Amino acid sequence: MNETSIIPVYCLYPSANSTNVREATSNECRFARFAGTLLLLISLVSFIINIRSLINTRKTIRFSRRDIGLVIGMFVSSLCVIIISVPSVVLQCFLCRRLCIHIVCYMEGFNSFLNGCVAMYMLVALSIIRYSTTANSSMPIDIQRQLDQRNLYIVGMCFIFGGIWAIPPLFGRMSAYAPEGLGFHCGLDWLDRSLAGRIYFLFLFIGVFFIPISIVIYVNVYIQRTIYRLTHIKPCILLELSPNPNPNPNPNEVCIRRHVSDVFHTKEKQRLQRLHEDRRFVVATGISVIIYIVAWTPYSIVALAQVFGDRFSLYNPWLMTTCAFLAKLSMITNPIIYTMILKSHDTITHTR
Repeated sequence: MNETSIIPVYCLYPSANSTNVREATSNECRFARFAGTLLLLISLVSFIINIRSLINTRKTIRFSRRDIGLVIGMFVSSLCVIIISVPSVVLQCFLCRRLCIHIVCYMEGFNSFLNGCVAMYMLVALSIIRYSTTANSSMPIDIQRQLDQRNLYIVGMCFIFGGIWAIPPLFGRMSAYAPEGLGFHCGLDWLDRSLAGRIYFLFLFIGVFFIPISIVIYVNVYIQRTIYRLTHIKPCILLELSPNPNPNPNPNEVCIRRHVSDVFHTKEKQRLQRLHEDRRFVVATGISVIIYIVAWTPYSIVALAQVFGDRFSLYNPWLMTTCAFLAKLSMITNPIIYTMILKSHDTITHTR
C-alpha cells in the first residue's frame, strides 16, 4: 500500500495548503477528469430533461393527483444536486486540485447528503401512497383521503426528515462535513472516532438506509402479489330470478340481464385499468429502488468500513470517490428513470 495516498492533495490556492500535502498522481488526475467529464455530461442532459419534465409531466404521463407532488419533488431534488453540488465537484476534478474553501465543502456536502436522504424517503412515500390505493388495502379511507389532499405536505415531510440528519453536521454536532476520497467532493466525516459520531452513524444507517429499504421492499412485494392475485380472478355474477315455467323468456328479464352484463363489463374494465395503474407504478418504484440500492450500497459499505477503523479506502482514495460519484449519479438520474419507465410501460401497453 502507498503511504502517501492518505496525504491530502494540493489546494488550488497555495496559501491554503498545509505542510502535509502532496501532488496528485497522473493516474488520479486522469481518473478524476474522466469522472468529472462523465458527471458533467450526465448532469447537463439530466438538467434539460428535468426542466422539460417539470413542464410536461402532466401531459406526457398520467400521474394521479396523489403522485404528482412527490414526482415533482424528486425532480426538484435532482435539480438541487445538479445546480449546487455538481459545479464545484466538476471544477475540482478538472483542475485536479482541491478548492479548500470550507463553505463550499459544507454547502456541497450538506446538499448532496440532504438530497440523498430525501430521495430515499420519497421512494418510501411513493410506495406507501401506492399501497393505500391498491385494492384490499387495510389503510382506512380517511387516511387515504388525507394522503390524496395533503400531497405537498408529504414532500415537505421528506425534506424535514432529511434535514434532521443533514443539518446537525453543519454546526459540528454529531459529525461534520469533510473532503472524501481524493478530496474533490465532500461528505460526512466517516473517520470521526468520537462516541457521539459513532452513535450518529449507527442511527443514520438504520433510519436512512435499512428501515426505509425494508419498508419499500415489503410494500412493493405485497402490492405486486395483490395485483397478481386480483388480475387472475375470474369473477362472475349470478342473477337469481324466480324460475319461470314459460319457455319463452320474459322481455323484462332479458333487459335486466343485459343491464347487469353492461354494468359488470364497465366495472370490470375500470378494475383492470386501476390494477394496470398500480402495476406500472410498482414496476417503476421497484426499479428505482434497485438503482438506489446498487448506487448507495458500495458507498455505505465503504463508509461503514471507515467508521469501524478499516483503512483500505484511505490507501485507495479513488474507491470512495467512485462510490460517491455513483451515489450522486443516482440522485441526478433517479426521477428521470422513474418517469421514463412509466412512459415506456404506457407505450408498451397501448401497442398491445
